[in-house]
Amino acid sequence: MEKNIRPHTIFCDIDGTLLKHNNSITEITDSTELLPNTKQSIETWDLLGYNIILTTGRKESLRQKTEEQLSSVGIHYDQLIMGIGGGSRIIINDRKMNGLENTCYSMNVIRNKGLPFSNFNNKYVIISDNQPAEVIKPWGKENLLEFNDKYVVKKLFMKANECCSLQYHELKRETIFILNGHVKMHIGKDINSMEIKEMKEGDSITISPYTLHRVEGVIDSEYLECSTNELWDVIRLNDKYARENTNESDYK
Repeated sequence: MEKNIRPHTIFCDIDGTLLKHNNSITEITDSTELLPNTKQSIETWDLLGYNIILTTGRKESLRQKTEEQLSSVGIHYDQLIMGIGGGSRIIINDRKMNGLENTCYSMNVIRNKGLPFSNFNNKYVIISDNQPAEVIKPWGKENLLEFNDKYVVKKLFMKANECCSLQYHELKRETIFILNGHVKMHIGKDINSMEIKEMKEGDSITISPYTLHRVEGVIDSEYLECSTNELWDVIRLNDKYARENTNESDYK
């Protein structure tokens, strides 16, 4: 079997990822709420022959109750690892000699929001191979220069007197570098007290998750956006062009 079609092994958390987190992993309530796209993802992985290993911070003494709970909502798996510590979870794996592709990946999701997608049968595993090279926007356009399982680089053109949506990200972190022109960066933690930064050629700024921001063109401008690869992670609060809110990367 070719290496690129070997079934993946999925390590997936339970509380807050598959099932609603009730702020306690020491008590299992009678009410079990599946999060969006979780059962469908498990079923997809099973059909694809993936090895599904569920992990949880629940104590080993709760194994039987956990198994019964998962069975009651139709969550099937190959292994269940109990008692995982509350700190960061790190996967270490070797990459093949002279290999160009990584052999382990990580994916963070927002607690109790479910899984954004379940298709891992693409080149970079956690982002789509179908990202268009160029996307025309009402405010200009963006060109995708590079994307992989670690980072994304885009080149954006912003027209004078136009602007992208007021938005924030829950996971994605990005750095903007002005190539030419003049833009205003509206940025802040509170929509009622946004700071305006004048940015010209050579200026840069890094935007952390949960930071509100909007780019406005003073004159026609070009800039680079270098970011982590959660391209679907866009929460749009306000938009000049009356586009509906979406978590799809096609919108800014």
